[in-house]
Amino acid sequence: MRFNTNDIPELLLNRTEIRQLIVNLYRNGLEAMQPGQELTISTYMDGDGCAVLAVQDEGEGIRPEVLEKLGTPFYTTKDEGTGLGLGICYAIAARHHAKIEIQTGPGGTAFLTRFPC
Repeated sequence: MRFNTNDIPELLLNRTEIRQLIVNLYRNGLEAMQPGQELTISTYMDGDGCAVLAVQDEGEGIRPEVLEKLGTPFYTTKDEGTGLGLGICYAIAARHHAKIEIQTGPGGTAFLTRFPC
């Protein structure tokens, strides 16, 4: 796992909820990868003045038919999954007036949580 944290403004966040969001996203990322691939967690400011928390894996990406269903309660592609993790992430982001964006391709997937400053 790699961390790439840059300075961002202080944000009023619920520590417990943000921890849950990060745990859910990094677990999904780890499960999407093969041994030897790396997960990166980053923070930075984007060009629109938002603070970004990025969780990026080096998996094979998310198929389009799966991508459109992500966040739907009880939808899962995992044998042992409940389908609630990403739904919880979207709810936590909404309570913090943030948005989650997904960038995916054959080289991996990044979940970008954008917090307004």
